Order: sequence, then structure tokens, then C-alpha cells
Amino acid sequence: MAAPKRENQTVSRSPQKRTKKVHNQHQNNLISHIDGVSSNPNRSGNLPDDILERIFSFLPIKQAVEIGVLSPRFKKSWLFNRKILFDREFARHHDREEYIHIVNHVFNSHVGSRIQSLSLCFDPTAKEHMIERWLKICAEKGVEELDLDFFQGRDVFKISQFLDIKSLTTLKLVYCEVDLPPQLTGLSLLTTLILKKVDLNTETMETLFFHCLLLETVDLWQCCNIQHLKVCARSLKRFKVLKVRHCTEILSIDIDAPTLRSIYYIGNVVKFQFAEVLHLDEVLLNFSPSRSFAKASLVENLVSDLSYANVLTTTSAFLEGLTTRIRDGAFRDLQFRLWNLKEFQLFMEGTSYCNLFDIASFLKNCPSLEKLFLDLNDFSFDCGFYWELHQKQLLQYFPHFFTSLKFIKVKGFKFQKHELELVRFLLGKAVFLETLVLVTPRTGRIRIYEPADAINYKRLIFSWRASPKTNIILLDHYHDKGPVQPKVSQFG
Repeated sequence: MAAPKRENQTVSRSPQKRTKKVHNQHQNNLISHIDGVSSNPNRSGNLPDDILERIFSFLPIKQAVEIGVLSPRFKKSWLFNRKILFDREFARHHDREEYIHIVNHVFNSHVGSRIQSLSLCFDPTAKEHMIERWLKICAEKGVEELDLDFFQGRDVFKISQFLDIKSLTTLKLVYCEVDLPPQLTGLSLLTTLILKKVDLNTETMETLFFHCLLLETVDLWQCCNIQHLKVCARSLKRFKVLKVRHCTEILSIDIDAPTLRSIYYIGNVVKFQFAEVLHLDEVLLNFSPSRSFAKASLVENLVSDLSYANVLTTTSAFLEGLTTRIRDGAFRDLQFRLWNLKEFQLFMEGTSYCNLFDIASFLKNCPSLEKLFLDLNDFSFDCGFYWELHQKQLLQYFPHFFTSLKFIKVKGFKFQKHELELVRFLLGKAVFLETLVLVTPRTGRIRIYEPADAINYKRLIFSWRASPKTNIILLDHYHDKGPVQPKVSQFG
């Protein structure tokens, strides 16, 4: 789903640009320090090799080589480098043969006692023996972070038992086939596991959960050949985050993980089975739209396991599975409560039949809800005859109030009829609402063309407030920098 922190955001630069600026500042400071040392013979002469190794170990290999040209004293210091990072950015500037030659030269020349990180990104076809040698060197030097990105490969790269490295804490594999031995001798220190486009099976995941007792995060992305994912993590005391994204062959996910606090799922509606109700901090469910009643029943069974979630981000497909319909031979609502839910973010999808009454019916089951984010995107409510004949009247006499709701933000607000009805309903029921933010969409025409029209609409919306203290803010998307952003801001 990124992504979901609370404070006013006044800086317009992206996090990536800020990170890059900070990185450049650190590098410039280090260059200045090295330049000062090299210009002072007394200081340079007394600087031992282990200090040099320590200084250059904090830099990726490319930056270490660049800084090494400052002085003959430091020309060979990159040989001690601990971060051998030849990632996608590096691969874009070199062809395959040149890339392999550079990496091989670095490994042949490396004299440091440790390698902390290795990152590779190239086509590994017919180079398996070379990769195995590189990994063997890394294992001997206590590598902790391993990132093997083989998305350029013609065939899936087969990871054999040489991956069984004892010192690994972070493992990321892209476009690989994992074939682990039943009895692992390594990976006992693994905390983060990221698998993208990896051929998996149920037995491999069970082996990893059984042997990697320090696991904290598991992230599966576009993995195949696994239909039943079993998260057998009852023995894991630090396991906090599970991410499953676009794994189209998965049919069911069984979770036995008492310490789990965050779940992120993107894909088809599947069967979730929990060994116990968890106190989850964050849940993201981006279900693909489905008209199947069988899929709707899976959503019904899932919502009861989310009773104590604090933050929920989902799509209108999730609400469709909870809508009023025939249950046990009678036309009735689904009975559930999300007792701890403090923040709810709903993405409306164009293929959904979710309407105002579905949203209201869900909110009434969230007694502790404080923040509501609605992203309408290009969605237009098409409520139909059932809404006009039945649900609209039910909404007018809706008996429930949202007494905990303090903040509402609606993005993609186009001032359409049903959108105005939604805002009017929320303002009337959120009796202690402090702030309502309406953000116009990035594209498409809306009904406000002149400033005078905006003033008239704002006066109309103000007249709907249940509390005169409610602050109403109208923004275009260019000025949507706050005051509050959702905890999970995107599906990723």
C-alpha cells in the first residue's frame, strides 16, 4: 500500500532530496577532514591504518574511490571498504561486461577484514560460479546486508545453500529461486527479509520462520509458486511487520504471530486466518475489486480479526464486502466493532459501487475513531435506485453520532451532489469535529470557477456544522501540505 508524521509540514522538498543533501554534506565534511590531515604531515604520519579503514568503511565503494584521489596517502584506502554497493544506479552507467570486471576487481583487491554490505544488480546468466565466489568472500568477512537484484536475468537465478551465511541480518533477493536446505546452519541473525519476484513454496517459508528467530520484517513482493502462506512465528519475539504485495497465486494467509504489529497487503481478496486476535498498530488492505459473494465472505471473516487495530487503510472494495445484504436468510447489517481504531483512510475506486450509506455504516462501528481520510481520486458516487428509494432515507434518519471524530480530510473533492451530501452528513454527525479539509483534485473540472462561487460554497458548508468551532479549510492539491497527513499515506 509506500507510507502512514503528524506535525505540520512546511518544508516542500521531498525526503529523497533532503537525504541526498545530508549525504553530500557528510561527504564534504569528510573530504575537508581528509584534506586537512593530508596537508599536515604530523597528523597524517600518526594516523594508523585501522583508523583509515574505519573512516572509509562508512562510505559506499564509489565515494571511497572518489575521495581516495585527494592524496597518495589515501589512494588505496578503498581497499578496506566495507560497503560494496553496485546497485541499479551504478549498473545504469556500465554495460554487463564492464560491470562484472569492476566488481571482480574490487573483490580480488579487497584487503579489509570486514565487508558489511554487498549490493549487486546485473544479469547473472552463466556467472553463477563467480557470484558464488563473491558470496564466499563476503561470508568469510562477516557480511551483514546482502542485496542481490537479478531482474535483468534471462532466467530466474537459483539460490542454493551457499546463501546460508551466519552473519546476515538483512537479505533482499530480486528475481531468484530459493532452495534452502531443511536444516539451516546460518541466517540465525536475520532480522529483515525482502523477496521480490522470487519462486517460493510453503516449505521454504516455514523453514525461514523456524530457523530465523530474530526476524522483525518479512516483505514478499510479486512472489510466485506459493498458494498458502503460513506465518508460523509464535517462537519469534521480535516479529513486527508483514508485507505481501501482488503475490497473485496466494489463496490463503495463516498468521500465528503474537508480536505482529503491522500488516500490509495488496492483491486479490484472499482468506486470512489468525490464530488469535492481535493488537495491530497499522493495517493496510488494498483489495482488487471483486463481485464474488465468496470473496465478500472472506472480507466479513477478516474484519472481526481487526477488532483492535489502531490504523486502517483500505479501498472501497473492502467496504463492499461489509455492505448490508442477505445473511443467514435475512437482509441485515454485519455485526462487528473496531474498538481501537483511531485513524481510517479510505481510497475510493472507480469500479466500486460503494456509496454514502456504506461509509456511514462502517463508521458507526468505530467508536474511537478520531481521524478520517477519504481519497475520492476520480471516483463519482453512482448510488442507483436502491440508494434513492431506501438508503437515502435511512441516512437522513441515521441515529448514530461520531463523538470521537476530530479531523476529516477529503481529497479529490469536486463539489458533486453526492460529495456535498457526504460532507453534510459528516458535519452533522461529528458533533465535536475540530477540522474539515476539502482538497480539490489534480485534474478534471469542478463546479467552482470563480472566487465568488468558492465563497458561496464555503458559506453553505459552514451552515451544516454541528459545532460552530469546526474549522473548514478549502485547498487545491498544490497547497495540500497539511495540517495533518495520514499515517499510511500510500499503498506502495
